[in-house]
Amino acid sequence: MATNQEEIVMTPSKKGKATRIKIEKKRRLATDVKSEELAAGGVHKGLVVNKAAGDEVDEGPPQLQLEFKCWLEDQKTQKHVPESRVLKFWFKEHAGYLDRVTTAYEFFRELVQPYDFPRDYVGFIKKCMKQMQSPMYDLARMITVELQKLDEDECPPLSPEPGDSDFGGAIPKEDKRSKEEITRERVLYMLESAYPNVCAVDEIVQMSQGDEPAVMSILEELRTKSMVRQMEEGGWMRQVQLDETTDVQVVKRMPEIHKAQQPSIAIITSAYYEKLAVDAMMEEKTTYVRYKSGKGAESNVYTLGYIGNHKVVTTKLPQMGHHRAAKISTGNTTTRLLGTFGQVEHVFLVGCGGGVPHFTDFYKHCRLGDVVVSTPNQAGDIYIYCDKATENEKNQVQYTLKGWGPKDKVIQDVAEEIRNQLHVNPAHRPWVEYLSDGQERLCSQEADFARPKQSSDKLYMNVGGSDVIEVGHPPVPEEHEHLYQAGIPTIRYGAVGSGRPVVAKDHLRQDFAYTHNIVCYDSEFDQVLDSVTGSGLRSFIFIRGICDYLDGSKSKTWSPYAALAAAAYTKTLISALPNPAVDS
Repeated sequence: MATNQEEIVMTPSKKGKATRIKIEKKRRLATDVKSEELAAGGVHKGLVVNKAAGDEVDEGPPQLQLEFKCWLEDQKTQKHVPESRVLKFWFKEHAGYLDRVTTAYEFFRELVQPYDFPRDYVGFIKKCMKQMQSPMYDLARMITVELQKLDEDECPPLSPEPGDSDFGGAIPKEDKRSKEEITRERVLYMLESAYPNVCAVDEIVQMSQGDEPAVMSILEELRTKSMVRQMEEGGWMRQVQLDETTDVQVVKRMPEIHKAQQPSIAIITSAYYEKLAVDAMMEEKTTYVRYKSGKGAESNVYTLGYIGNHKVVTTKLPQMGHHRAAKISTGNTTTRLLGTFGQVEHVFLVGCGGGVPHFTDFYKHCRLGDVVVSTPNQAGDIYIYCDKATENEKNQVQYTLKGWGPKDKVIQDVAEEIRNQLHVNPAHRPWVEYLSDGQERLCSQEADFARPKQSSDKLYMNVGGSDVIEVGHPPVPEEHEHLYQAGIPTIRYGAVGSGRPVVAKDHLRQDFAYTHNIVCYDSEFDQVLDSVTGSGLRSFIFIRGICDYLDGSKSKTWSPYAALAAAAYTKTLISALPNPAVDS
């Protein structure tokens, strides 16, 4: 007697200009196979191709939909051929929301793995059918794939930043600015990265790739605008542009601060615009630039003031990165900060980060301009650093990592209270007002802290070689639309990750994030955290504004706004934090 067996049946049809492929699970007797159907054998047993085009049947609205565009390189012409692809999912009756988004996410993640991403139409459909056979996707009842060729003049996705070849798979954008404009940007970037350290002219010339007369002309132009100042021995330093709330003093030694006036909170930033953003949240503030001259000398910058009823000190790390000198420098700066201000009880690490996209689950999906609050993962860590990633022949990955988590979770507890208040009263978002106030205070700065156009929030993936796909963002579920407002930061929660071995590759970045519940990446704070925990501090947190989909260092467009959004939420959190000295 014939057995009732499940098969994966593919039926093609046309929908306007698009080709529609329906792939569904059918359980039937072997004798039920129709003459126009072709049943595969061997390793592909259970796959059935319906050679006759099917009629258009209304299946009802899909329970989940995922759209993406492909730019696959034609091996003959070397041109990128644009194509739109839409995956629609229908699930079994008992599949809940979490089951649906997890199944669809895993299906898509396996489908676009760079090592076997199908470059042709037949290979793509065959892989979809084979995946539908897998027990991993048992909850998926049916999928459809809609494919449509786009106009050939539709350009492949370009990186948002000119000359950037490492922006989530996008093709480098041609930089059409003049050589002088490019050199000016590099000079200013170098001075801001080094701040509060001093840069010698020969270093600026070398790093900016300009000639000395052009660099000197740029420095003089910046000096007339009070953006830089020349220090002793001919070096140059970025200068904070003054406003009515800023008092800056360059000192050789920090003035003595009475114990009762010592700050209890330290905020550490790594970029110049990040510190501007944080300082814009403070009142009654004074900035001290402790300047040290001489080659290799390390200066420090501290801004003292108030956020709410807390005395706060902010600082900027002189440089970041994975080079040994940079790591030592950031660790030394942190140790010096905590040694200078011995009453610090809480450390906030505030600035930009790179969001981890979730292509199917809105609740786990970070978008540009959102804010990530670091909360412990299943291992109790809020920050996970990957030092090494090793892939074997089966594409399995082993990670060498280190994690940090606060022993005192008072900051995380207050963040959870704010989160709960938002669900009770969706209109209660103090950070939105603080963000607006900060934009007013910073409107005269060189950096633009306004929110960029939402259309610039593009999500790209590299699927091997120069082949690129652009993935659509998951929509807000209808039942929770009242909790989310377009154009203002959404607050996300989870662990922060870092490490060049995982950040540099799309598939490793996604896999590492999925394994360790990471919602964003940043630019390697492992030495900073070693200094924080080594100083005996038990309470610390990361607040990152999402400016790109890498590690928070690639987007000049979104960085200032993202940093200000993070600073605004930081003010919300600190204002709600208990202060025993005041409360008593």
